[in-house]
Amino acid sequence: MICVDCSVREEKVVFLVLKKAGVKVKYGQYEGYFRADLWECPMCGCQVIAGFGDAEVFDPDARVDYDFSEKEAEGKAVAAR
Repeated sequence: MICVDCSVREEKVVFLVLKKAGVKVKYGQYEGYFRADLWECPMCGCQVIAGFGDAEVFDPDARVDYDFSEKEAEGKAVAAR
């Protein structure tokens, strides 16, 4: 993945680097969570979550890293760190 803003500004390709593999993410109306990877631009710090797994994991005791579920108040995403 490429950071467009930094690549244009620096006039060279700036690739995002893997910050953490296997973060736990809840989103939408799913009851469980999915595993994905957290990528970050080394220059501006822009972060992207990508590479979601196919299987939803159901574990009521699990703490997720990021909660974007529609159950959140006022539709605001929460980093549940």
